[in-house]
This record gives sequence, C-alpha cells and structure tokens, in this order.
Amino acid sequence: MTLFQDPHLPRDSREGSIRPGMLSRILARLGYDKTDAQHHRRNRDRDLGIAVSFDVVAPHLIKERRIYVVEGQTRPLFSHVSKIAAPALSIASLSNFARAESAILGLRSEQALLVVNIDTLGTTAEAVDMLIGFRTRSPETPVIIGSASFARHDFSMSRGVIADASMRMPCDYMSVALAIESAVGNSAMRFRAEQSYLSAEQSCVN
Repeated sequence: MTLFQDPHLPRDSREGSIRPGMLSRILARLGYDKTDAQHHRRNRDRDLGIAVSFDVVAPHLIKERRIYVVEGQTRPLFSHVSKIAAPALSIASLSNFARAESAILGLRSEQALLVVNIDTLGTTAEAVDMLIGFRTRSPETPVIIGSASFARHDFSMSRGVIADASMRMPCDYMSVALAIESAVGNSAMRFRAEQSYLSAEQSCVN
C-alpha cells in the first residue's frame, strides 16, 4: 500500500467550511462531537491528497478475523470484501444487524470485523443507537460504516464513537480495502487509549 500527500493540489481546494451532516448533528446532540474545524480540514486535505496503490488488505491484519458484512438485498460490499480480504478466516453476508452482532459476541478466540451499510438500518438515529450499543458490548471490534449520505470517505477516528472508518456509498473495492486497514489500526489505538483511561481512573479511585 502506498500513501502520499500530493503537493500539487491548489491550496484553495483544501480549504473552506464543511457543513455538518445529519450524523454529525446527532452525535453532537448526544454529546459525542469532539472534532473541530481544524480536524475536519486535516481530513479534507488527506481525502484530496491521498493516492492509493494496492489490490488486497494486508493479510496479517485479517488472517485471524471473521468478517461480517451487513447490507440489503444487493451485496456490493460483500463482493468487494470477498475480493480484497480473502485471507480472513471467513466472510459472511447478513441482512440483519442483530444477527451479525450475535455472531460476533458469540465468538470465543477469534477476532471479528464488522462492515455495515447503515442506510439499511432504518433512520440515522436508529443506526447510531445500534452502533453505540454494539460498541459498548464489543469495544475491541473494528467497525466500518458506509452510507450514501456521507460527503466523502473518512478513514480517521472522527466518528470513533460508532465506527473506526467510514465510506461514501457506492464505493469501489480499493476504498473498502483502505477502510479495513484504517479501521483495524484505528480500533487498536482507540481500544488501547480507552483501556489506559480506565486504568488511570481506577488508580485514582484506589
């Protein structure tokens, strides 16, 4: 995988205000809006300036994981994931979020990864509630969400309360590969940070 910042992009293409979407407004109302304008500008710079060259997800990131894809009757995400994540232990396509969650929570030693088209989960508020609940019950599982309502791909942790990477739908298989790799890394950093915080909080109590 090759990532680089394009120095030839005009500066004015990387600046300007970003209008918050429905998901951002809901998260803000729930008290989870912790991103500022500078953070959004950095994400825009990266989205505009990244070039990617790869065919599959790095095997060591997924070879011990079971991947669950939740989407509707058509299965473009499952098709992409099957193409670029073949080293995974298994790849399952499900139309029901609750079934995917139950399967992940039932795993013993294997790790999981969840890919969800949130447009199939009902309203945005309902999708947020489901994802917050899942994150509470399985905080170590990387989550990737996709939606036609997103303005662009976001492979940062700006939606960390519900997902470790997000994609604008429809998307191609290369975007899915980058989202998976980003989500695994972001999830590991987020989980370590949460555990460190809990340990420090427990030390203060004691």
